[in-house]
Amino acid sequence: MPGSVSARIWVNQGLWHMNANVRRLKAVIESDPASLVRVLHFFQARNVTPARVAAERLGAEFLAVEVDVAETDLTAEAMRVVTAKVAELSVSVCAVVCD
Repeated sequence: MPGSVSARIWVNQGLWHMNANVRRLKAVIESDPASLVRVLHFFQARNVTPARVAAERLGAEFLAVEVDVAETDLTAEAMRVVTAKVAELSVSVCAVVCD
């Protein structure tokens, strides 16, 4: 898959650094086809485009999801609200904010 390889090279070339001031949501959700969209909906509803979204399969049943948002785009309180809403989803196992 050439697209996947070039995407990894792009990320590894340092075009995205965690030294930027970001708020990070981490969640474990069911690997239902619409689960990732359900998580991202809470950002879209606040007119926020995440700086980075990563999802990785955890076996056949779950996805580990990370969503990074610039501090200037979402307050700490708003991020806690989004995280609480993600945790309430029927497809969510857990969700936390990483400070």
